[in-house]
Amino acid sequence: MTIVIAFHQSGYQDLKTYYIHFVCRYLTNEFPKLVSYTQMLKFMQGVLVPLRSYLTHLLGKADSDCLH
Repeated sequence: MTIVIAFHQSGYQDLKTYYIHFVCRYLTNEFPKLVSYTQMLKFMQGVLVPLRSYLTHLLGKADSDCLH
């Protein structure tokens, strides 16, 4: 989930380029057990529901902060 969030903040146009050319090259210390891009795509299927919950929580928190 961290990699997906970082991708959306990165400015890269597609996940494959971001993963292969940035994550696998520069973030190996932060993610020592990186998998292949194909395996990453399989893991991403399980990340959508938790990611949606996380973003909904953040957006709800931002909305309530704006009201105070």
